[in-house]
Amino acid sequence: MTIDAPGPAETITPAAEPADRQAAEPGSRRTPAWREVVLRRVAPVVGWLVTLGVAVDLAQGAYGQVTESDRSVGMFEAIGYPASAVLLIGVLQAVAVVLYVIPWTAFVGGLLLTAYLGGAVAAHIRMEDSVTHTLTPVLYAVAVWAALFLRSERIRWAVLTGR
Repeated sequence: MTIDAPGPAETITPAAEPADRQAAEPGSRRTPAWREVVLRRVAPVVGWLVTLGVAVDLAQGAYGQVTESDRSVGMFEAIGYPASAVLLIGVLQAVAVVLYVIPWTAFVGGLLLTAYLGGAVAAHIRMEDSVTHTLTPVLYAVAVWAALFLRSERIRWAVLTGR
C-alpha cells in the first residue's frame, strides 16, 4: 500500500481564489475589510456614546442622592430604606459610574453598576411596581454591558471566544 504524498522538493499550493470570495466565505481566516472597519472603528465609537449616555443618566441619579434631594429621600423612604442610607448609596453609585467610565477600571465599574441595578430591580419588585418600572434597571444593565462589549476589544474577544 502506497500513500501519495509530496516529496521534499514538492510543495502544495492552493488554487488562487479571488480575494472577495475568500474573505466572504464563512470559516475563512481573512476578515472582510468592512467587518474590520466596523469592529475597529465604529463599534468603539458607538460603545462610548452608549457609555456616556448611561453614565450621565446614572450620575444625575447619584447627584440627587449625594445632595439628599427631597425626591431621592422620598423615594428611599417609600421603598423602606431609612433617609440615612441615601447618601451612602449615592456615593457608591457615583464611585461605580466613575469606575465604569475609566477604561482601565471599566470592567469593575460594570460589575458594580450591575449589582446596584440588581438592587433597584429588587426594590421595584418589593414595591410591586409596574413591569416597565421593574425592567428599566435591567435595560440599563444590558446597556452597560453592551457598551463595554462594543468599546473594549479585550471584552469582545473574551465573550466571543470564551477565554
